[in-house]
Amino acid sequence: MGDHVRIETLADQDDAGVRRLLVDLALDEQEKYDHPRQTRDQIERGMPPLRPSFVGENRVFVARSASGEELGVCWCVLFDPGTGLEGEVAELYVAPGERGRGIAGMLLREAMALFRERHVTFACVWTRDDNPAAMAAYRRAGFAETEQKVLTWLPLS
Repeated sequence: MGDHVRIETLADQDDAGVRRLLVDLALDEQEKYDHPRQTRDQIERGMPPLRPSFVGENRVFVARSASGEELGVCWCVLFDPGTGLEGEVAELYVAPGERGRGIAGMLLREAMALFRERHVTFACVWTRDDNPAAMAAYRRAGFAETEQKVLTWLPLS
């Protein structure tokens, strides 16, 4: 489980391999929702550069093989809306051929260590009920379902 995989923090520059994983994720996920579909090119053009900060902070963890290939990514967002530092696991994705090796757990352990180190007062993750692998990984990391219902608004073109 996780043999010869290292987790690193994405440096200040954009990373083509990580962007590829995030575009793959967006392509896969759009099939699960009832809103307009985008092509790979549209997703790539609309994706902002991966940078370590905005109003708040982005922290992107990358799982790489011994040869440097990107195996998975965990994108965390940290921000303080005035009530204490909050965290979100914004994206968690492991390449399909690498699933079942414990990589998601390794990435989430890094995310949770970050949240603890930074004294996050509230953390969340959004996922779907019909994704049992993700639900199990998030539960193992300490996330639990709440009674709240999340409603979203997506602008339709």
